[in-house]
Amino acid sequence: MSEQTTSEGWVLRLGAGAGIVGALIGMVGNLLHPAVPTGDPEGIARTIAESKTWIPVHLAIVLGIMLMLGGLVAISQSIRGGLPGALARLGRIAAVAGITVGLILVTVDGLAAKHLADAWAAAPPEEEISALRVVLAEETINFSLAALFNILFAGVTFVLYGLAVAWSRVYPRWLGWVVVVAGGGSVVVGLVQAYVGESTGVTRILTIVFPTVITLWLAVMGVLLLRRASSLALAVGSTFDAPLQDGGGLAASEVERR
Repeated sequence: MSEQTTSEGWVLRLGAGAGIVGALIGMVGNLLHPAVPTGDPEGIARTIAESKTWIPVHLAIVLGIMLMLGGLVAISQSIRGGLPGALARLGRIAAVAGITVGLILVTVDGLAAKHLADAWAAAPPEEEISALRVVLAEETINFSLAALFNILFAGVTFVLYGLAVAWSRVYPRWLGWVVVVAGGGSVVVGLVQAYVGESTGVTRILTIVFPTVITLWLAVMGVLLLRRASSLALAVGSTFDAPLQDGGGLAASEVERR
């Protein structure tokens, strides 16, 4: 039992650290992502081609997403039993699926889009239109993946985790409801993006607001996970100390009888 508790403590510590770092990296990467114009095909290609930070920002987001998974796994590990435990485990499955979509999205958008935009910028005049169409086709695919990412990862995943936290007695309930709202908003944004096919003024703002709330939530949860891991470590220490104290008392009484 003590070995299992110690192992769980390490899962919480490692997951908490990964979640905090990943959330901060993901939040900064999302805020630093270069804004591309809407309804201006050449402006989109030019913005990507001229950006010096396009690839580094997207690679940072990739790292952040992968680390965030560690935090989500640790959260699901800390919530057990009943409906909250079931919701946490369903959330973990949704997180794996959503992060898979996210890694494909960010890699294609961060690497392929940049190389295609550079090819458009270097293309001779007679090939510019064809090169631009390739860039726009790739952007259409990226936007479709982004809609799915918002629905599945930023949306469903955090709604499930939020409900698990709100209905458990492990963490403050209000933390759960905050991320339920943010996750539900992300689902709505993803559905709007899927139907419209491009960013609007509202969705552009909300895709900054909701992910920021989600990443901050994960960072706060990481701090709470560290505290929980410390409590488990103290519990294990008390378990080990108790037999020693009892043994010492028995030994003393034995000496007294002799």
